[in-house]
Amino acid sequence: MLVVSKSTPAPPSNMLMGHTNSKLAPPLCRSKLSGVPAVPARPRPNTAGTRQAITAPLCCRDWHLNTNRRSGQKIAVKSVLDENHNGINYCGRADSHSDSRRTVLRRFVTIGLFAFLEGPPSPAIALPLGPLGPVRRVGGDKQTGLSVEEVAEVLRRDLARGQYFVTGNLTREVFADDCRFIDPTNDVTGLSKYLTALKVLFDPQFSKVELLDIRVAGPRTVEADWRLGGYLAFPWNPRVEPFTGHTVYTLNDDGLVSEQRQTWSISAATALIESFTPTLGPRRQLF
Repeated sequence: MLVVSKSTPAPPSNMLMGHTNSKLAPPLCRSKLSGVPAVPARPRPNTAGTRQAITAPLCCRDWHLNTNRRSGQKIAVKSVLDENHNGINYCGRADSHSDSRRTVLRRFVTIGLFAFLEGPPSPAIALPLGPLGPVRRVGGDKQTGLSVEEVAEVLRRDLARGQYFVTGNLTREVFADDCRFIDPTNDVTGLSKYLTALKVLFDPQFSKVELLDIRVAGPRTVEADWRLGGYLAFPWNPRVEPFTGHTVYTLNDDGLVSEQRQTWSISAATALIESFTPTLGPRRQLF
């Protein structure tokens, strides 16, 4: 998104970086950032000095990098004069930050406020995880027609070796793309969304899953008991003290996992408090 900021009137000053003698924007050129030819868009008349937003790629050389003090995001700015000597700033994102990580952070803030307002005694309510992109197909061809015992064996490997609760390294071919993942703090539909969240949530180097037991519990049900502990990959270095959990996997008519439902030995409020608690000192293996 390109944002055009227009002031009325604005004599040449420090905000007009390198174009104090020009009345118009530079000629058409090819952007080094996007490689797409484009012309700076002409803003609509704006006597109130308000901001106008248009969609256009970055297109000119000599863009100056600035940093948004609030978000820390780097912005490329091109300042010129229009025909009325009004200052126009052409702004665009200069780098690509991790939208997924910001989404998870915003999600923790939301559910943290919810837990604070409701209070620890209130029962945990799983809320939909923030937008992590559309539900899309991941992995190779689905392994349909497997027996429940075969699916249980794949899940055993994914938990014991793949450590997928903290790494996201699971066998995508045995999960439905629209699988629903539920735990005491989140409820998300979509294998691709779940994997995106896992990749930005835990620090896999200092987080661990210990599989305690896995078994076939019914014609379409697999259950697993496990222990998990480690660190979240957030700037304040939050530590997740080891806790135990129970997971119920439900298979659909094709033999694919269509639901993963977790219960924990700790409350949702405790999990959220740990997520917001800074940890001093270096990270270490907890068990």
